[in-house]
Amino acid sequence: MNPSTRGQTTIWPARSSADDPSPGSHWLSRALCLRYVLTDFRTLHLPVRDGSQVKHVPWRWALGMFKQAEYELLGAWPLHVPLPAVLDELHDRGIEQIKAVSADGGVDCTSTYPDAVAWSASSDPDAPSSFGPRRRAALLSATASAERLQASLTRAIKRRAPFADEGAAVAFLMHALENADRQLQGLPKRRFKTPLRRSRALGAPASQQAA
Repeated sequence: MNPSTRGQTTIWPARSSADDPSPGSHWLSRALCLRYVLTDFRTLHLPVRDGSQVKHVPWRWALGMFKQAEYELLGAWPLHVPLPAVLDELHDRGIEQIKAVSADGGVDCTSTYPDAVAWSASSDPDAPSSFGPRRRAALLSATASAERLQASLTRAIKRRAPFADEGAAVAFLMHALENADRQLQGLPKRRFKTPLRRSRALGAPASQQAA
């Protein structure tokens, strides 16, 4: 990606340590491209130990397509952060234009990206559309890529779950998203840090820790 097309980096305000526990998650606040064809928002559920129970903590993540078949991970946010606030953060990190936005339940982008159009891969292909055949094909391809990433991240979370606490769960999610982004850029994966393994082990029964 050409650095000249990136905006200035800003840090998401008022995140708690549970929201952003990993020193390696600084990449989530990096500057982004000026324009994206599609921003696709998805939700993941992180299984976290809560006494003898397991609760599921929802987090939203986003995949951006800035050119046909060229993608990058844009970030991740607790689901309680309103989507308009997420879009404001993306704007602060340099995105000036988004042509299409996909999100569960739809999203109102008018305050931040007034020209953005709601996109759904399940919409009727014969219905009137703002996109021509080539753009629609590119959007469908991007949606398929987001679905594959969602499935891959879900499998990775299930292999590690349940997590000892929310901090460990979010740290793992940050690591998984960063590795997914590195793969999209053709870079090697980073190894998972051992402190996180210890953090997870703290939530395991004594018999498992002894093993």
